[in-house]
Amino acid sequence: MKDYSIEEAIEIINSCNESFMPDTIHFDVRNIQRIGDFGLIFETFLHNPLMGIIKQDYNKFRLYFEHNQRPTKDISLVIGINDNREVKFVTVMETYRNQRVRK
Repeated sequence: MKDYSIEEAIEIINSCNESFMPDTIHFDVRNIQRIGDFGLIFETFLHNPLMGIIKQDYNKFRLYFEHNQRPTKDISLVIGINDNREVKFVTVMETYRNQRVRK
């Protein structure tokens, strides 16, 4: 199995378009509990600039996007990328922006 670097992950993320199906059952449950709006997460992933990325594990990355509806928060999205370069959403949560932005 290929272990993607952050640079490769960004390239794969940027190649995603509206035709891909990124969610999993685990993601659906967590999204309902934490955010509740799949459309918001999907649109954020596709159209908002990536504000940060951390490699968490083998082919698993935490992405940070500014939250469109809450100016003090970010959307933190964990994704997995398989050998076919397919992105799957693993989990999502809101985090305070000041955890990412230092003054």
